Amino acid sequence: MGVYYEAHHHPEPEFPVIFRFDTVCGPGKAGYLHWHEALEFLWCTQGEGVVVSGEERLAFAPGDLVVVDANRVHTVYTERGLCRYYCLIPSPSLFEHTELPAGRVPLSPRVTDAAAVSAMRRIVRELERREPYYREAARACIASLYVALYRSNVREGTAPAADAVGSRSELVKRVLSYAGSHYTEPFSMDSLCRETGFSKSYLCHAFKAVTGQTVLHYVNFLRCNHARSLLASGRYNVGESAVQSGFSNLSYFSRTYRRIMGELPSEQRDQARGE
Repeated sequence: MGVYYEAHHHPEPEFPVIFRFDTVCGPGKAGYLHWHEALEFLWCTQGEGVVVSGEERLAFAPGDLVVVDANRVHTVYTERGLCRYYCLIPSPSLFEHTELPAGRVPLSPRVTDAAAVSAMRRIVRELERREPYYREAARACIASLYVALYRSNVREGTAPAADAVGSRSELVKRVLSYAGSHYTEPFSMDSLCRETGFSKSYLCHAFKAVTGQTVLHYVNFLRCNHARSLLASGRYNVGESAVQSGFSNLSYFSRTYRRIMGELPSEQRDQARGE
């Protein structure tokens, strides 16, 4: 399950661009915390959400354009209703024969430059309509977007705690990787501390500072999301889904599932049966 490092596969190597329309809805329905080696552009079209990018949290509303730096832990969530947005991830290889930094120079996440916003709007139009030569048109618009960003959105200076922030981010990536591989097993902070080599107090503080949530909440999110998949398949009952997702106590599983997913596991099971 891709819950930490997101490896990108491009079906069209000559046009290495990922483009999709995403939706997140309700508390606990955030996407996975993850990172990758390319810039990611998020353009909100409906609802309100929050973009988590490293240690920054940005309000996300219709018309907002946010850029997530390369190798930065990020996700999108909403506290209520739903949030819909376009996601654009051009591969750095798209610019390997140009002078554009393409992720090597840090950018400010909030994009307000009119030329950049206009370029994003044209990219979405080209990639949705797919008229003749849309790839070349989109490629030109993506280049315009990068030029506008590197002219107007480069971060000025370096934060005093940049090294500390970087080390915390690297620690969080290790925690995400470990959690993603072990969440169905008995999980303890002691084992996580042994794996990472950090004390419990520092690890908990660093993870909360970067992600805004506790390690236990994230592990439970992974477990509940896995349980939801099992319940939705219709092949497992509530107890079986709980055990296979790492829960040993059924009542704790039900309470946790309701808090994170917004419904009881039995309701998800009944929906699967109805379908």
